[in-house]
Amino acid sequence: MKKLLPILTILICSINANAQKLTPPHFRGGDNAFHNFLSKNLKWPKDVSSGEGIVTISFFVENDGRLTDLKVVKGMTEPFNKEALRVIALSERWVPAMRDGHFIKSKYSVPIQFFTMQAVQVLDSTKAN
Repeated sequence: MKKLLPILTILICSINANAQKLTPPHFRGGDNAFHNFLSKNLKWPKDVSSGEGIVTISFFVENDGRLTDLKVVKGMTEPFNKEALRVIALSERWVPAMRDGHFIKSKYSVPIQFFTMQAVQVLDSTKAN
C-alpha cells in the first residue's frame, strides 16, 4: 500500500499539468473590450416597452476564431433572443482556445443582460440604503 501512494501522487500531478495547458477562448481585447462591444452594439428591441433578464447564447469558437452554431440556451422573449444573437453574430473573430500550443475548436457561452434604466435606479437606491 505504501508503494501506491507515490505512484498515485505522480499520476495526479501529471494530470494537473496536462489540464493547465488549456486556455479558453476569449474576445479579442479581453473582458473590458467585450463589455464595450456589447454597450456599443446592443440595442433595446423595437416595439418592446419593458422586460428585464438574461439571454444566454452558446456558440463554438472555431480554431480560426470564427463563431459558429450560435444558439439561445436560456432566453427571454423572441425580440430579446434575436437581439442577443444579432450582437454576438456581429462580433469579430475571437481568440480561439488553445491546447498544447495549438488552437482548437471549443464551445463557449455568454450571458447578455437586458435591463431598463429604472431597474438600475432601483438597484442604486437599494445600495445606498
